Amino acid sequence: MSTTDPLREAFRRRAMGAVDRMVRESSAEMLVAALAAATDTGTLARATADQAAAEATRRLDPLAGAIARGAAAKADLADQAGGLLSAAAAGRLLGISRAAVDKRRGAGRLLALRIRSDWHYPACQFRGEEVLPGLAEVLAAMADASGWSILAFLLSPDDALAGQAPLDLLRQGNLPPLRRLLTARTADAFA
Repeated sequence: MSTTDPLREAFRRRAMGAVDRMVRESSAEMLVAALAAATDTGTLARATADQAAAEATRRLDPLAGAIARGAAAKADLADQAGGLLSAAAAGRLLGISRAAVDKRRGAGRLLALRIRSDWHYPACQFRGEEVLPGLAEVLAAMADASGWSILAFLLSPDDALAGQAPLDLLRQGNLPPLRRLLTARTADAFA
């Protein structure tokens, strides 16, 4: 990092001020909980979520708590998904170019999450050098949902699936119960 870049230096000073304040004001229990995250970003997201709930922060920015909780939830989802791959890393895994990865994403054949200005691919959708069979069907059925919502759906155990997560059924190749769940999700109960 160049310290001559005024924008980056201003951000660094402000962010470090917030981190210093969190360290001073946080309870030992909160610090232990934040350190339990699998990544540095997850640790910061958890600590930020707790700090944002403080009264002084709520007065300064009423949405800070919600934004921080959203960041912490995304960090947890990324951890549960086995991490996120760049388009280049997904391409290497699949033996295709980055452009081919982008084409598959655009065609609804890969789950992708937009982070800043780039796409990232949850590792859980891959088995070896292939995409889990049935994933494209899930993506098509949930085309109206965000990538983060689809990832949460895939990772969340569901009573309709005997307590299994949809991702478990994809990994087992057990698509009929998953198709029923997707159909029920889109059905109009009042038709």
